[in-house]
Amino acid sequence: MNRIVFALCMVLLISCGTKKADNKGEEKKLNPNGDSELAVLMRTMHEHAKLLKEEILAGKSLTTYPEEIKTINTAEPTPGMIANKEVFDGFAGLYLSKLDSIYLTDVNIKLQYNHMVNSCVDCHQVHCQGPLPAIRKLYIPIN
Repeated sequence: MNRIVFALCMVLLISCGTKKADNKGEEKKLNPNGDSELAVLMRTMHEHAKLLKEEILAGKSLTTYPEEIKTINTAEPTPGMIANKEVFDGFAGLYLSKLDSIYLTDVNIKLQYNHMVNSCVDCHQVHCQGPLPAIRKLYIPIN
């Protein structure tokens, strides 16, 4: 059931999430630099992280992450946003490692999840700082 809901959310996100209407009723792109493969993938990653957060907080089993997340190193970035591909690939590898660690353990899962969010923050401090406020909202408070 969770997979069906997730799939429907992803379809809606991809089909509806790329444009917003301004106050004059005209449509604007969500990303002023265009919707590159990597930008779309990052939105998928963000939606998946929000879903994981909800599942972790509710004590539910975790939804498998979308396979396209594994294409982070090959997705075409928005021109000019990745100054150093080797540095980006390092951050991407760390993110994938942290994402996998969430699924490989049931010990300190909140901490593992927050490590994944940290990997996103670390990368976005170097590449494309715009999404940082939204990413920081993903953290799970640990008591």
